Amino acid sequence: MHVPTPFLARHQLPVRWQNKDRFIMLQFDFADGAGFLQAWQAWRQDPERSQRFYYFAMINAASMATCPLPELAALHDELASKWPALPRGFQRIHLEDGALILTLMWGEPLAQLRSLNATLDAADINTPDLSAAHYKALWRLSGADTRVVTHEKSGEAHLKSAGYLLQDWGDFQTGLCTRPPFDKSPTPPHHAMIIGAGLAGTSIAARLAVRGWKIDILEAQGEIATQSSGNHAGLFHPSASRDDNIPARLSRAGCAETQEHLTQLKNAGLDIFFGIDGILQIAKDDTQALLMQEIASGLPAEVLSWITQDDAAALLGECPNHGGWWFPKGGWANPASVCRANLAQWPAQIQLRCNSHVEQLIHTTEGWQALDQHGGVLAAAPVLIIANATEALKLLPELELPLSKTLRSTTLIPASATPRHSLTGSGYITPAFQGYRCIGAAEVKNDDLATAELCNLSELQSLLPAFTSGQSAGSRACYRPNSLDRLPLAGALPDPQSIRGAIHQLHQIPRLNSAYCLLGLGSRGLSWALIAAETLACQLHHDPAPIETDLQQAIDPARFILRKYRQSKQ
Repeated sequence: MHVPTPFLARHQLPVRWQNKDRFIMLQFDFADGAGFLQAWQAWRQDPERSQRFYYFAMINAASMATCPLPELAALHDELASKWPALPRGFQRIHLEDGALILTLMWGEPLAQLRSLNATLDAADINTPDLSAAHYKALWRLSGADTRVVTHEKSGEAHLKSAGYLLQDWGDFQTGLCTRPPFDKSPTPPHHAMIIGAGLAGTSIAARLAVRGWKIDILEAQGEIATQSSGNHAGLFHPSASRDDNIPARLSRAGCAETQEHLTQLKNAGLDIFFGIDGILQIAKDDTQALLMQEIASGLPAEVLSWITQDDAAALLGECPNHGGWWFPKGGWANPASVCRANLAQWPAQIQLRCNSHVEQLIHTTEGWQALDQHGGVLAAAPVLIIANATEALKLLPELELPLSKTLRSTTLIPASATPRHSLTGSGYITPAFQGYRCIGAAEVKNDDLATAELCNLSELQSLLPAFTSGQSAGSRACYRPNSLDRLPLAGALPDPQSIRGAIHQLHQIPRLNSAYCLLGLGSRGLSWALIAAETLACQLHHDPAPIETDLQQAIDPARFILRKYRQSKQ
């Protein structure tokens, strides 16, 4: 029989996580990792453990160099092998086939607490000198069953004022929150109808299916992934900026989530085509090169590094027109294979209906109905998720969603031995897949695909002046769905017709009843889709959000309404 360690016993574990759908724990200081490793070991060995275990830990200068206890050596080594580079923000480590997620919170503790969106089951306060603001932020994360363990008696007054009833055990105190914040979020039935079966729709379907949801997907075409998700290959890598802005942070989280998801699909034995073999982003000119070097100097090499033109030539086997950023974990994938694998992993829970063009959506007392052109019901579900790119504008015109589209082309060229890695810049080239490499993506003007193809070949020549591409094997055109700020829309759909009074914050904007979207992936479908889908799935299932609060707000579909109201007051 497993005997709980003092760390676990103080938190009444493993009893408190047993037979639960999820258990959420926060540790203020990860320290040497002993607490987490002990919790991981006990959770793994417990046959009655929770289905999922979310562990959040603040970390500043901790290292996995030394194992805290000999009996934890195997777990320590596994964790150390997945230890990420630690730029600012949340860093998620997936363990136990994704059932255990450790989120490292890198940065100032108060800012990290305010960035967390979850209702905790347990909090371990092992950090001195916390202010009243820290405890107020902790209270915001509390529920009726949140139990704290604190080693810092200096915070006793703050905890009591926040509604915690404390019990003294000598060297530590424990307590439950007797006055938690009021949770107004509804718990919907676990059944959703998704419009669209491209990368967005299949990704959110998979993320809900793993949580036990029943999914109906309606696709207007005769098969899935026929629009932008039907391109031969696409790339994904983080972006970066001098101030580490929201697009940079979101893309970093997104690419990590994409890599994890693709690896999980491969390990499940599904037919999926991708590679994590590095991408070089080539500078456009000397001015951009200087800026890229400056930005790269502030980031870990595991994220990106600057390499000179000569080093790039040695890496690629072809000389590019400039140096650039090397992304060692940049990757590529065949999007259609990702879509198919998303659905194939959950055949009992996901029902796909192709040739199902939705003409109208209506809301009833039982949920949402999708109607065809004759008024027939194609599907019905309590929860609606719109994931059909700019076609959403036709279904919900009253929302005035800030979406646009441009017609873009991709061109196939015969496979070649060089460049040995993917390139991006003014254009891009992917690795070889099924005998071809994909380049793009020039805008198609006046339906002139031939001219767009020539532009693609010209952009490739500007990236690699000496490269001979051979004869084109054809091009395809598809619409690229964009949002006004080039960030995705993922979350509850707004209901602007119901706005009454002043609007100052996102939470004040009324929302359509049980209606959500995942739209506006633009040119970064492989970078955005999985992190946006996971964020939306967590919102629907009341799981902890995978990204910080400000990133969630940055992709909230109602953000443009908030901006409109704020501008009208100026």
